Amino acid sequence: MLRPHGHTHAAYGPSRVAPRMTTDLPAPKPSTHGLTGTLFHLWVFLGSFLLFQVELILARLLLPSYGSSAAIWTTCLVFYQAVLLLGYFYSSRVAVAAHQGRYRWAHLGFVLLAVVVFPFRLHLFELHPVAAILLTLTLSLGLPFLALSTTSVVAQGWFTRTEHPSRGDPFFLYGTSNAGALTALLTFPFLVEPALDIQEQLAVWYVGYGAFVVFALLCIQRVRPALAGGSTTSEPAARTEPVPRAPRASRITWLLLSASANALLLAVTNVLTLDASIPLLWILPLSLYLLTLIVCFSKRPPTPTGLNRLALGSLAVAAGAALFSLARAQTSLPSLVLHSAVLWVGCLLMHGNLVWCRPSDPRLLGSFYLHVSLGGLVGTLLLALLVPLTLGSLALPYLDHGITGLLLLGGLAARDMMRRGQGLPVPKLAPYVSSGAALFVVAVLVLSGWMLARGRIEGSRTFYGLYTVKDAEGLRLFQHGSTVHGVENLHPDERGEPLSYYHRGSAVGRVLASERIPRERVAVVGLGIGSLAAYGRTGEHWDFYELDPEVERLARQHFSMLGSSQAELRVLAGDARLRMEEAKDGGYDVIVLDAFSSDFVPTHLLTREALSLYLRKLAPEGLLLFHVSSRLFDLVPVLTRLSTELRVQGLVNRTERLTAEELASGRSPSVWFAMSANSDVVARLTQELPFQPVDTPPELKDRRVWSDSYVNLLHALAH
Repeated sequence: MLRPHGHTHAAYGPSRVAPRMTTDLPAPKPSTHGLTGTLFHLWVFLGSFLLFQVELILARLLLPSYGSSAAIWTTCLVFYQAVLLLGYFYSSRVAVAAHQGRYRWAHLGFVLLAVVVFPFRLHLFELHPVAAILLTLTLSLGLPFLALSTTSVVAQGWFTRTEHPSRGDPFFLYGTSNAGALTALLTFPFLVEPALDIQEQLAVWYVGYGAFVVFALLCIQRVRPALAGGSTTSEPAARTEPVPRAPRASRITWLLLSASANALLLAVTNVLTLDASIPLLWILPLSLYLLTLIVCFSKRPPTPTGLNRLALGSLAVAAGAALFSLARAQTSLPSLVLHSAVLWVGCLLMHGNLVWCRPSDPRLLGSFYLHVSLGGLVGTLLLALLVPLTLGSLALPYLDHGITGLLLLGGLAARDMMRRGQGLPVPKLAPYVSSGAALFVVAVLVLSGWMLARGRIEGSRTFYGLYTVKDAEGLRLFQHGSTVHGVENLHPDERGEPLSYYHRGSAVGRVLASERIPRERVAVVGLGIGSLAAYGRTGEHWDFYELDPEVERLARQHFSMLGSSQAELRVLAGDARLRMEEAKDGGYDVIVLDAFSSDFVPTHLLTREALSLYLRKLAPEGLLLFHVSSRLFDLVPVLTRLSTELRVQGLVNRTERLTAEELASGRSPSVWFAMSANSDVVARLTQELPFQPVDTPPELKDRRVWSDSYVNLLHALAH
């Protein structure tokens, strides 16, 4: 996501030094130099810091309303890219065309106008989630985000009209802007989120925005009125000359290189967040992306020859290793490192070539940054919206990387034609477009055949996740992201038998098979393939709460659990907390929480407010069961702390040792957490079933309880 930082010195070409802007200002006063520079540094740093912090805060606010899907962040990136493009257009066109004396105060008024949307309000709409999120962000965040996105370019323009001795070369503010962005990204998961709840984060952010306005006012006052007020004899004559149009090959090169870098950012982000869509995993790829910009747009960018040799070789090795890790379908530390390496090397290659293809004519810089910003939006839209909507049946991360590779090849081809001084008319584009399209179709067909050969029955990609149904060794598996969420034996005599985490020897299996646990009415949050429905008996009423209707379609079409259950079943589509509010208080005997988002339970289902809702819907002898098996997070301490807070007894069962024969049959180890306010139910769980009571240890009693406004995932990471 290349942000409009303004005209950096690197944009004047690799073989020349950036010309310094000249103005006929009187000799500057040394006593004011330091203050002027400090004010502009602080203003730009704070603007960039606030810009990136609010990206994360608002995305975090949206998680509970949309099921903690990884697509929330990618949709947010679409919005941010679009507004950044508008911000750049505003900065580079309006600021130049407007009368400078009036414009600086008009811009301050625009910055102040954004305050009308404070405090932020999330308006939820009954639309497709992508449209709803984009509309929500536009209404709540649009104005302040647009105002912040203009800061770097506007500040550089104002700085040239100060008395500072470096006013002719204001591009050092570019580094300050990147420093602010990185600081925002790195402090959010490690300092801001663990220490402050959402409302406190927003309160601090509002104060920061107030300081941002004050710094804008102070910086305006450092601008010399003589030059800011209108025309002067020192204005370059070129300002009145028409701006030349960049060659088509150049414009296509800028757009494709930027699009491929942003597509790679999205592709890697999608992989890293398959198992948990959390700010911590959003930040890593975005930080690496930003670091490549800093390296490539530095005073000494990598040389083209060295960059291409290093990047192409390293990218091939890293991409091969990363795709191999994808084939194993499990997110791990090595996989995270490999995909991060692909992002780092790939973005170095793309941004490095972008720097070396920049225009040498300063008058073309506006066109350069505009096409770079447009390319960023194109790459983001392609992978965040177009691919999931049109190619969902071939929904695999391989596809994202393949599209990124095609964009990169197109950009490098256009770059070579540009360097040879050739144009890029439409007839010359036709062979490249047709060859690329043919290559893509062949790749899709080969990929489809390869997946079928591996037993893949169907793949589906929706806003809420990546689903795969496949056969392996006599078993049919349902996979969400990289985690298996349901298994059924294909042998006719074994069809309908619960397996995976729900087999009859598991904690949940023994509870639901017990005659001493009342269960006339059962609620299950999270459908999967409907494995728990196998425990339903005649006369019982079971409600399954499922966020994504696609899951029910796959479960009914490819598995037999729902169709063979003896109980009366209902599948209620929508967010479980919202739908459960409609249920009768005290109406359920058992509530099972099994709503995984790949390998992670959405945090909004594990807060004090959520558990209070579940307990209210339970009968006096009711039982809460949480499935908390996870490779990444240990949620037992979180639930233990919550049970203490809500004054109910917490119990845990860990079925972690299974024989090789049991594992081969489709059974999986699991961890289940139970809660009940009824002493008789607790006694049955401990005496007849394999549950152990747990209490909050003294060292955790002062730890903040998870709530709708506060979640600390660092404490929940598995050790």
